[in-house]
Amino acid sequence: MKLEKLTWVALAATAMALILGIGGCFLLPDSLAMQIGASGQLQNYMPKVPALLLPVALGAVGTVLTRSREKRTAGLILAVLSPVLSVITFVMNWPK
Repeated sequence: MKLEKLTWVALAATAMALILGIGGCFLLPDSLAMQIGASGQLQNYMPKVPALLLPVALGAVGTVLTRSREKRTAGLILAVLSPVLSVITFVMNWPK
């Protein structure tokens, strides 16, 4: 069973999101902001572990979808967005 190039890219993106999530467990506060309101203030908060696992789960779903012929592009987009979401979470919640 040989994995295709897109699947390897999706796996790499998901691994990057996982590494960022593990780092976030040690570096970010216990409650993470997940939404910025119209006023520019942080509004919606979530516990750290589920907030850091969501991008990893998104990447995993995307990686699985890259294996199907019909949804390959959608899977790659989901997988590549997962580390981007992790970085956005870091930027929004980095202790000042």
